[in-house]
Amino acid sequence: MKMIARRSALTTTAALLFAPQALSAVEPADFVFANGRVYTVNPAQPWAGAVAIRGGRIVHVGDDASAFVGPRTRRIDLKGRMLLPGFTDTHNHTYLRAENLFWVTLPGTRTETPTLQQYRAAIDAYKAANRGLRQLRGVGWNMRFIVQAASERGLTPRELLDDLVGLDIPAVIITHGHHEIWANTRAIRNAGVTEATPNPPGAFIERDAAGAPNGVFREFGAQNLIISKLPEPDFTVEEFKASVLDWQANLAPQRGVTAVLTPTHYPSENYLKALQALSLEGRLTTRFDVCLWADETRGLSQVPDLIRTRARYGGPNFKVDSVKIFGTGQTAQGLGLVWDQDVLNKTVAALDKAKFRIFIHDIGPTSTYEAMLDAHAYAIAQNGRRDARHIITHVGDAASPTTARFLELGVRADGHPPPKAFFDTKVPTTISSDYPVGDFSPVAEMARGVQRGVPLEDLIAAHTLRGAEAVFAETAIGSIEVGKMADLVVLERDLFAVPADELAGVKPVMTLFAGKEVFRSAAF
Repeated sequence: MKMIARRSALTTTAALLFAPQALSAVEPADFVFANGRVYTVNPAQPWAGAVAIRGGRIVHVGDDASAFVGPRTRRIDLKGRMLLPGFTDTHNHTYLRAENLFWVTLPGTRTETPTLQQYRAAIDAYKAANRGLRQLRGVGWNMRFIVQAASERGLTPRELLDDLVGLDIPAVIITHGHHEIWANTRAIRNAGVTEATPNPPGAFIERDAAGAPNGVFREFGAQNLIISKLPEPDFTVEEFKASVLDWQANLAPQRGVTAVLTPTHYPSENYLKALQALSLEGRLTTRFDVCLWADETRGLSQVPDLIRTRARYGGPNFKVDSVKIFGTGQTAQGLGLVWDQDVLNKTVAALDKAKFRIFIHDIGPTSTYEAMLDAHAYAIAQNGRRDARHIITHVGDAASPTTARFLELGVRADGHPPPKAFFDTKVPTTISSDYPVGDFSPVAEMARGVQRGVPLEDLIAAHTLRGAEAVFAETAIGSIEVGKMADLVVLERDLFAVPADELAGVKPVMTLFAGKEVFRSAAF
């Protein structure tokens, strides 16, 4: 009988809310969401049934918002669907959307082996559609496939690319993982790279039997030897603007993402100029926090330049307050440190003193996580403690023995998601996609965490409130509370009621950014 009475009460409330209304006693809202499962990520009020929005902000959270309904209010009947704060993706290379729009994309995936005929067809079609090319850039080559295919033909990878592209223009194609490029003879000669060129710190040049570059360059230090000498080493400002707008329209809102931390992996003022222009034009519908790139070969000398760059950029929904350090990668000796430890310590300390938040890429082993934490400990010893919110990303199982040091040093752990040990020990933890390298799906990332035994509420917090904290925005976004910005996502099902093996398939059906609808599924 109690359940019947409760259903009757809910039905009556919904009927009143969605019936035509006269002006209410309070100022009417722009949006009212009702009859849903509103998970607020606010410990003081975890659940609600209705939310009202006015002027881009949340003005009411409770069981009933009928008082906020006026003649122009958009009334959304959730019908039991879930309403969450918008997701923050704390590692998303938004600028790389430009590769898919303006370069040749080679066929095949990480699990599907392509053919040389498919590669040739894609390259020929791209060249035919882009007459007068000064260079050819591409994405998606399969390194294992190409090395094997070249060997079977008695060629180096460089010579195989010469055959596919020709020698009249330089050609450089990057893997989906972005840690290896494939270059033709023209590109290598233009860059002046020979058998006498040493491996850059933390990177290496693959070589043939005679010691000459064979066309494969691993990690960013080696890649930049080639890319920096191309006729067009970066995208134009207009290309970056088009890419950001495309990413905002076709990728982020469909995934419920309303804020991102974007670490760059090469110096690109054109990208910053594009974001600045879009910010001032009022065209950003995602909150962008950008990390500048620290060159492992320049150490302390680059800090003044980074400070000057930070001062030049920023605006509505766009800020530059962080520096990315590429900490570990594939070296000639295997997986290890990219930086000299003493240079790393002093650079981290100098950046921390300059009030940068430091975002470090580290894929292990455990000794490298210790090395990065040593650098943070050095910075604290030099500068004292502050609310820096430094982050180490790609935190995996190899980092689990270091949880106590993460917690003691106040360093945040970011991953896809990080191991359960980090959640258990209450290390501030965030979840990210590493787009376009990883799976750009917050719900799928959370589903992986559930499979690993992490409580769902911790995973949701990691992608919302903890993510907002990571970008210093928790007073504005990250939870559904009165006064906060209405960055919200509607999911087709209540995650807490979905079997674990079905979680990854749950889709967003509506996304709001600052109280404006930026995505709605045709099914909603």
